Amino acid sequence: MASSRPSQYFHPRRLGHVNLWVEDLARSERFYNQSCGLTVEFSEPDLIATFLGTGQTPHDLGMIQKTNGIDRYGRDGILQLPGTIGRDVGLNHLAWELENEADLVDAYKQLKAADIDTDITVDHQVAHSVYMFDPDGNYNEFYCDTVQNWREVLHGEMDLITSMWDPLTAEPFTEGRYERNPELRIVEAAALHPQRVTHAVIRSSNVSRLVDFYTRVAGLRLVAEDCDVIYLAGSHDGYAYNLVIVPAAQAGYGHAAFEVANEEALDAAVQILSGSSAAVVETVDLPWKRSLFLRDPDGLISEWYVRRNGGRDLRARGEVSLLRAA
Repeated sequence: MASSRPSQYFHPRRLGHVNLWVEDLARSERFYNQSCGLTVEFSEPDLIATFLGTGQTPHDLGMIQKTNGIDRYGRDGILQLPGTIGRDVGLNHLAWELENEADLVDAYKQLKAADIDTDITVDHQVAHSVYMFDPDGNYNEFYCDTVQNWREVLHGEMDLITSMWDPLTAEPFTEGRYERNPELRIVEAAALHPQRVTHAVIRSSNVSRLVDFYTRVAGLRLVAEDCDVIYLAGSHDGYAYNLVIVPAAQAGYGHAAFEVANEEALDAAVQILSGSSAAVVETVDLPWKRSLFLRDPDGLISEWYVRRNGGRDLRARGEVSLLRAA
């Protein structure tokens, strides 16, 4: 599948985080913190949300309790979470980190000029964001960090964080304010000690349409194609890819993938988790990666993996599904 023409709009560096809708916030927080080893960085009790990570960014994984049809508001009365969304567990959004505010504002202006729909634009105190849907209905956040030392702003239980932001009246800054030497943290007692979220996997019944959106609008690069599975990446050369699109009869969220330091660390995690109540779905041992797949309390899948030097060939995956082998 040939890549679409270069993006006139966004140009992300990498996948910054994945955000999920969950049934019971406290239950999901315990799982991802105590079993999976993500640090609780901060929370918004009024929004019923918590944010966990490795320290690479303000959070690698965000979670918000389902709305159950009730509106939730941010600062200044902004309707942040309409009750019409978040009725089921699953993916809330994928978040793409841009280089700076000038790039974000320019992309937004270009979208408006081309009459391409966006959803909301907001100020998260440590980031400015533009949200929009892909053709399959997956929600995407395109953002730039506005504060480099984000832990000075966000920590512990926070009052409402999010307010309105108008990109058309902004005087955008041009420097990158993301953390260049992040302080990584681990949860010592947890089985896993992830280093970062690297990519998300989604399913689609119309892969070419999604590739067009994620290259032409979202600005990702098509870096590989294997058995009709598409691999897309941002500009950060420390990531092999940031989004995987797997052909399927029904579109939907597959999983988020977190990188672990080495095989010894993964071995230790497998041994601990196999004897615990954590739901180990599958272990995958392939020339190009070794992975542990877990099911969270809502049934959502996550991948914890180590990269290997063997060349990827999905035809040689044996009985491993495309969704897991990719």
